Amino acid sequence: MEANFNLSPRDMQLPQYTKSKDFLIFLRVVPLMVVVFNAIIFGKVYFNSVYNFFLASIITFLIIGILWISLTWIAVAVRNWFSKDKDLIKRVGIMVVLAIISSTLMLTFIFYGYDHYHFLGYQLNESRYNWAMAIMVIINIFVTFAHEGASNFEKWRDTLVETEQLRKEFMQSQLLGLKSQVNPHFLFNSLNSLSSLISENQPAAEKFLDEMSKVYRYMLRNNDDCLVSVETELQFIHSYFYLLKARYGEGIDLVVDVTKDHREKFLPPLTLQILLESTISLNMLSKENPLQVEIFSVDGESLQIKNNEQKKISEEISDHAPGIDNISNKFRLLSQQGIHIVHTDTHRILQVPLMNEEKITVA
Repeated sequence: MEANFNLSPRDMQLPQYTKSKDFLIFLRVVPLMVVVFNAIIFGKVYFNSVYNFFLASIITFLIIGILWISLTWIAVAVRNWFSKDKDLIKRVGIMVVLAIISSTLMLTFIFYGYDHYHFLGYQLNESRYNWAMAIMVIINIFVTFAHEGASNFEKWRDTLVETEQLRKEFMQSQLLGLKSQVNPHFLFNSLNSLSSLISENQPAAEKFLDEMSKVYRYMLRNNDDCLVSVETELQFIHSYFYLLKARYGEGIDLVVDVTKDHREKFLPPLTLQILLESTISLNMLSKENPLQVEIFSVDGESLQIKNNEQKKISEEISDHAPGIDNISNKFRLLSQQGIHIVHTDTHRILQVPLMNEEKITVA
């Protein structure tokens, strides 16, 4: 077995507790620590000459820098172990304790090391050592709270950005839904089918009108909702497909096989309608070669919409039409998962993740 020693740039990055504030905190705190601790350790000797000042500063800076990186690694690990908001006090407490222990070892190493080697003529002074320890405790507490505060601020800011993006996605979804409601082609075809049924089969016309009212009522009522149950969406698709069936006849067929557990999950409203609409717009429909659409459960928490591909020759319509992009972006914001599109030799498969409503929080 060959060992893989290839390291990506990501693997070689220094640990970061925040996305952008670590280096800024480092620059503001560490140089001050270097001057303060060297002033405590050496007293006037530290400032007697440029040589003493820079030599002591460089060595102390390197030692504190190594400690800083080590403490950041520890802090990131602790945050990963206690990542929930309810663990804030526990997380901060553990980080402060570990930081104080590590800093105590570092200060002890510096004081006794400088004394052992008589660095710049230094001799151990317990009073100065105790003062340095007290200041280090204060600095550790300050830095821990600064990191935690900056990290929480970044999370809050990211949440605002995601919330604003989500609002935009829902606004676009509303516009797309409204466009479907007043789409002249869809409305004209529906009314034309209704007109034909009135003259040919009045009971069928009444049924068609009932299903048509259900479609438009659903679009008006649920277009502002964040999530609807899969069961509710499937009931709507049943009515929507009834209108499509009246128009295309044997040119289209739909099979739904969704388990009870999956029907109790949730997804954004009009998801299946937009995906079904895109499927129809991409493919040719005929009695001889009907478009066969299947909506079924798969392992895990997702649905698949599968259709045989009979692509239109005269039109080039992308899989990633605005409607699908909008729905997929909404899924990414709500569940960190998108809609996956897979093509085989004969079929296109759309995999849609489902959600548990209690896990979704939208501000």
